[in-house]
Amino acid sequence: MKTLPWLTAILFIGCLVMGYILFSERNAVVQITVSRDAADRDYKDAHTRISELEHQLAESKAAVAFAEKQAAKATSDAAAVAPRPQSASPKNATTIIRITDILKDHPEYAALYAKQTRRNIDRMYSNGLSTLNLPPDQLSHLKDLLAERQMNNMDAQAAASAAGLVPGTPEWQEAMKLAAQDTQQQVNAILGSDADATLARLQARASFQNQVDMNYSHEFADAGAPMSLEQSSALVQAMADANYAGKDLSTRPAGYNDPDPATGLTPHDTRILDSASQVLSPAQIQILKSDLADNNKVNAIMSQYIKPGTPSIIVQ
Repeated sequence: MKTLPWLTAILFIGCLVMGYILFSERNAVVQITVSRDAADRDYKDAHTRISELEHQLAESKAAVAFAEKQAAKATSDAAAVAPRPQSASPKNATTIIRITDILKDHPEYAALYAKQTRRNIDRMYSNGLSTLNLPPDQLSHLKDLLAERQMNNMDAQAAASAAGLVPGTPEWQEAMKLAAQDTQQQVNAILGSDADATLARLQARASFQNQVDMNYSHEFADAGAPMSLEQSSALVQAMADANYAGKDLSTRPAGYNDPDPATGLTPHDTRILDSASQVLSPAQIQILKSDLADNNKVNAIMSQYIKPGTPSIIVQ
């Protein structure tokens, strides 16, 4: 029976570690970088993510509390617990599963993984790729190439790590460039020499599409001024046109993201409003204008607490 206290202690520590792992895995870090480009993103989207993270945090705390309760029960029932060997790591320790290992053990998984990656391309760019007006076969080939580039990048990272290259070093970056060279040339043949800039703009557009679908569509409808599909699409395009992702920043006017003290709007906001006003009603424009001004107020407040480039956690 002398081993029971040790067994109980190990079980208790194991449960606490389990709770900590659950807490660490489910509690995401909300990093908000306040910079001159902060107004280019809809703060409401960040607010939605924060709410989700707070919900996950509550679940993690519940998991820790459950682990502590189980540990306490194990202590009280220690006399009835039969000794058994303990592993060197917690029972529920995180298992790292590497795609490269799966592909090595199961070659048949390659086709399935390629299909999943292809779906991710559609999610990443939403309907932005369709705005390129490519023939159907060329558009399909472009999606295949983008999926292939992602998979090649994963293989290249594994190979570089095996060769002892350190991520971020010039040697690492050169290895990534060489691995993607053939696929990149094919992408460039379709999109042109500025393919990466084009894709960056389309990816930003997909983000705006998500903001309109998740935020503005509901907000406009709740205010009694719902948008039609044409209006939603036009608002997405107005936001994409105003954004400088994948564009020459040297052409961006000075103070582009600085709010005007009188209106609370930035030149960036005004550009969105001017473009959107061609398809949105005056009531819808007013909703959009108020929202953009509110976002700038929130950013100004948050900038007092968040250091640019430093991960931050927002809690209640």
